[in-house]
Formats: sequence, C-alpha cells, structure tokens
Amino acid sequence: MKTTKLKKWAVVSAATFAFLAGQGTSAAAASHKVVTGDTLWSIGKQNGVTVDELKTANNRQNDLIYIGETLTIPDQGAAQANTASVHTVATGDTLWRIAQQHGVTVEQLKAANQLQHDTIYIGQTLAIGSQVAEAQPNQSTQSTQLAVSAEEQDLLARLVEAEAKGEPYQGKVAVATVVLNRVASPAFPNSIHDVIYQPLANGGYEFSPVGNGTINQPASEESKQAVGEALSNPNHANGALFFYNPEIATNTWLASKQVTAVIGNHVFAK
Repeated sequence: MKTTKLKKWAVVSAATFAFLAGQGTSAAAASHKVVTGDTLWSIGKQNGVTVDELKTANNRQNDLIYIGETLTIPDQGAAQANTASVHTVATGDTLWRIAQQHGVTVEQLKAANQLQHDTIYIGQTLAIGSQVAEAQPNQSTQSTQLAVSAEEQDLLARLVEAEAKGEPYQGKVAVATVVLNRVASPAFPNSIHDVIYQPLANGGYEFSPVGNGTINQPASEESKQAVGEALSNPNHANGALFFYNPEIATNTWLASKQVTAVIGNHVFAK
C-alpha cells in the first residue's frame, strides 16, 4: 500500500460534490483547490466565509474534503452571517457532533463556553453563533492536523473495529487517536500505514490484529465514524500513545506509563 507521509491533517473522502448553479442575477463566486493541510474552517477563514456557507455552496452534509477537490467559494457579500444560537445537549451528543451540526470546530465551542475538557452533560446549554467564529483553534490542534488518504482512513477504521469491537463509541475514537498521536510523535513512524504495521523485535506487530489477520475484516459504520471524529478532533485521550486491557495484558511495562483515560475495558496511557 502506498503510504502518505505528511505533517498536517485534512480529513479526506472519496465523495464527489455537486455545485450549486446560480439563479437569476448570481453573485460572483470563486473556487479553491484543496491542498494538504486544508480544512473547511481554514478555507473559510482565508476567504472570509463561514463553514456553513461553504457547505451550502457545495451542497454537502458533512465537513469531509479531499486533496485535489475544487470547492466553490460563495461571494462574501451574498453569504449569510451566522446568527447566535444555543444547543441543548441530548443523549448521544458529543462536542464533535454538535460542532459538525453547527459548522464550527470543537475548539471554538470550548472557547465560547469556557470548557477546559470535552465532557458535556445531558441538558447542558451550549452557546453557538457568530461569536464562536472569532475563536482560534489552539496551536496543538493546528500542529497535529494530517492529510490522510481514503485507503489509510479505511485501514485505521479496520484496526479500530478489530481492537475495539464491543467497546463504547468514545473508546473507539480513543483507539483511533492513539494511532494518530503516534504518527505525530517522533518516536513512531510518520504514516498511519507504517504505525499500524510497525513490527516488533520478536517477529510480531505493535497491534495484534495485524498478526492474527483481523485487520483484514471490514469496519463497521461506527468504527468509520469514530475515525472521522478522531481525524477532525485529534485531542481525545490526552495524547495517549498506548492502550491495553489490564485483564489480559501480559506486558507489565505498559503499567508503568501515565494513565490518561479509562474507557470501557481499555486503559489509555502515554
């Protein structure tokens, strides 16, 4: 498999896009060809429009973009300004899902609501609106963005399925994030493929599904969604580089690592 060795992340997709045709007297529109490191947020910021306006102009339901794609940039004068709104947290909500729904980033939501972590509660009211657009993502988020091919995204989803089948959804997100954190770390290979297939000195692999073949089984939709969330918001599990099930783990060295989270049956550490 051809590997991708890049320093920034932009979530990629094989989806194609239909562009809106102007009706009557159309406003002038520009175009933007997606390159490594682009996100809808960064493209919108560069062109003075919002994520929602970009999504409307390109007839899309999510924030996935792919390298080489050409996006329509709506005329700034014709674009509708964001209006302030609120969101009441419901069962199943995460900051990532709420951000996707309203066309903002997780960091912007956290800044607008003075949140120091990703934990939210059912019934909690979150501020969303034009004020949020002024918030800047922190430097750690920007520096860990990566361009990922559709093949590597599928590979990562298959690993998540094999490693975290039956685990809570956030546990699946955290497993995917461990791989992404390793890609960003100088102590590990710098592509998703090479991290997943990293060999051990004893002839095995860092991830057991590679050795036992379960990596080749198709991923569930939940595992694919978890990978998408990890790619869009790579700050889960507090920078964890390892995870293990303490009930079955035989590597006592892992127990010496700093625990960052416990989700389901998995302990995450760095």
